[in-house]
Amino acid sequence: MKQFTLSVGAYFNVLLYPLFILFLPVQLATPYIVLLGFGIGIVVDIFYGSMGVHASTGAFSGLLRNFILLGFAPKGGFSGKEPIYSPYHFGWQQFLQVSAIFFALHLFWYFSVDAFTFVYFGAITLKTMAAWGLTMLFVVLYVAMFNPKI
Repeated sequence: MKQFTLSVGAYFNVLLYPLFILFLPVQLATPYIVLLGFGIGIVVDIFYGSMGVHASTGAFSGLLRNFILLGFAPKGGFSGKEPIYSPYHFGWQQFLQVSAIFFALHLFWYFSVDAFTFVYFGAITLKTMAAWGLTMLFVVLYVAMFNPKI
């Protein structure tokens, strides 16, 4: 989706690779999620030429994913019958709530690390909000089209 950003403008970013982190198994331990998030970030960095920005963001998202999921966990915890966090297992409303929080934090961290200073807090916030809206639209389209169940 890098060409979309280059052709439309700097405030229009769509990042779909965090879905890889969100769709990892629910019962997977946090250190593995952080390593896998870092790994997918490094791969994206290689193609974007962004020198560790996506790797940092992937590791950060991997760290926060289980904390976000725990906030929406059923009373008895996850049973193991729900292998991934998808609308098929948890319903669209809960999936969208978790995705909205996850992607908001992911994008804010991404733009913060990209700017590397909070002097541009206004621009970071505007980019986060614009990218969040577009990314959530693409997340809904992706999940509706491919309907991940496993």
